[in-house]
Amino acid sequence: MDSTTVYPVDCVFTSRELDDIDWYKANFESAVAEQEGLWIRDGGPTDEEWENYIQYLRDKCGMDKLLAVYQAAYDRYTGAE
Repeated sequence: MDSTTVYPVDCVFTSRELDDIDWYKANFESAVAEQEGLWIRDGGPTDEEWENYIQYLRDKCGMDKLLAVYQAAYDRYTGAE
């Protein structure tokens, strides 16, 4: 999926994917919202802060797992292989 694609609302998730979404999404969204608030208040991140933030989302918030779940559902939706 490229950055201009709108994610379809009628993608279907497997029960395992829904479990993964339930497990990771709230923590991920909370971490993102908190950091966005800090950057709005204090100014944007340095390159090092950005890299640390991305690593934190990967290591602690399941970002890669969430991306994989949404990508798999999207691929099924579009018939991609």
